[in-house]
Amino acid sequence: MSSARAIEMIRAEYTRAMGPMAHALLDEMLESLAMTPEEFPPSKLPELIEKLSWEIQNERRRVAFQKEALRQLQHLREGEA
Repeated sequence: MSSARAIEMIRAEYTRAMGPMAHALLDEMLESLAMTPEEFPPSKLPELIEKLSWEIQNERRRVAFQKEALRQLQHLREGEA
């Protein structure tokens, strides 16, 4: 699975949950890990979703983001299998 493609999907879902700040928060997290979307290990994508969700104050939105991002991540994995 392409990590860059998965991170763009996560970015879209995160933006739905967080609004325009999502782009900066995701970029900051990747920068703090010293990784580009292309370098990010696919096995760590669920952990990235979890860490990003900590920034969502509204619990309903946080859980909805986690569920949808993980669902789409699974769909990407199945589509490339």
